Amino acid sequence: MKTADLTAKAAELLKKDAVIITAAEYKKGILERAQLYFWSEGPVMDIVSKDDLVQNWPETGVYAFDGKGFHTVAMFEGAEDMFFRVDGTRTEEDDLGALPSVLFMETVEGICGLK
Repeated sequence: MKTADLTAKAAELLKKDAVIITAAEYKKGILERAQLYFWSEGPVMDIVSKDDLVQNWPETGVYAFDGKGFHTVAMFEGAEDMFFRVDGTRTEEDDLGALPSVLFMETVEGICGLK
């Protein structure tokens, strides 16, 4: 897909109150932090914990953006925790696909802010 097409798809999802995850950090297969976007009078970026995402899960959907497309994120209850996956399996481990780390994205944003 072209940049304009991906941007238009992101706008469509966000304006439907969906959330788009653009980066994730894991520890032993469990999501620790996620960088995500949501709509609030325009696109807003935030970095949240797994618990924040579980507690504020939008009914309108969550998508992981891997640079090629948007993948539906499923949340399901395991034996001791909630889990997020994009591959359709119920493996009790979080997997949002090939996303960069939150640290990487924070560093890129820091570089963009250099003067």
